Amino acid sequence: MSESLSDQGTLSLRNKALIKRSMNRNHSNNMRAGYVAVNEQYLHKTGLRGRKTYAFWTLIMLLFFMAFGNLMLTFIILGVLRLGQGMESLELVPEASLIKFFGATDLDRIYKRDGKLEGFGDVPVELTGNNGSVVVKLVDTGDANQPKIVSSQEGTSVQGVKSFDIQDPTTGQKIFSTDFPNFGLPQGVEKLDIKLARTHRIASPVNKTLTLSAETYVRIKGTEGTHMDGQDILWKADQDIFLKSVNGSVILNAPQGIFLDAKNMPVATSESTRPGKPITLQFKVCVCLPNGKVFRVPVVQGLSHKNSGCNFYSSDIDPCM
Repeated sequence: MSESLSDQGTLSLRNKALIKRSMNRNHSNNMRAGYVAVNEQYLHKTGLRGRKTYAFWTLIMLLFFMAFGNLMLTFIILGVLRLGQGMESLELVPEASLIKFFGATDLDRIYKRDGKLEGFGDVPVELTGNNGSVVVKLVDTGDANQPKIVSSQEGTSVQGVKSFDIQDPTTGQKIFSTDFPNFGLPQGVEKLDIKLARTHRIASPVNKTLTLSAETYVRIKGTEGTHMDGQDILWKADQDIFLKSVNGSVILNAPQGIFLDAKNMPVATSESTRPGKPITLQFKVCVCLPNGKVFRVPVVQGLSHKNSGCNFYSSDIDPCM
């Protein structure tokens, strides 16, 4: 091997060129020996051709029109709702985790995690409903009597709470509270206008007068009875005063006695529609001794006043027993 290399090292340039040409000729012959003639018509063609091309471009056009329609719809929504950093009547403040509402906003349900509905300092918060009630309540408390505020045409009620407080937003001072046991009016408030009050006791200061009045009627009802106490108790009514006890008795007790204004007491006047039949127009108020039980005796028109005394009552029922 070393001899052949040494021989090649001594070859002339002409011999080297002949050897190289012979090697290239042998290489070309080997390539031609592995070549096979192929007809292009029978070769498999790659890519989309024919109907596949039409289907592909049809799909591309559909996607283009859908994207264009989506773009136009987005522009319309931005223009109509005036979306930006919020909406025309709504602004989002991510830094403070706030949503600002401007003007009247019509919403179905609002959920607030912190339970705060706040307004600007100089603009009150107004919640209104169209032909329905506005309800503000806690969600998922697990209690059947959930704390809530219901505002309707009949009025506004606060339900399911132990107490209801109104505080000054600036100073935090309590202005009004229903905290048990003392329900005190704010300073300077002399009158409380309500339709219904449920409490175990209504009282006024010692040197003040407590007045309960209404345009139609006042009804005082106690489940276990009603007790009234005062230096002077004055009842006035345009028509009637009813004292009723379901399971007990009506007791009127005063150290200096009980007075009825007989002069200003109205007297019923009527005429009989049936001749010869007396009509009961008035009653006498009688008191039993020593128990002090009060009962009434009818005064019949046309009969002698002697027959209308307190000792004339039905023998079947003794009111003093």
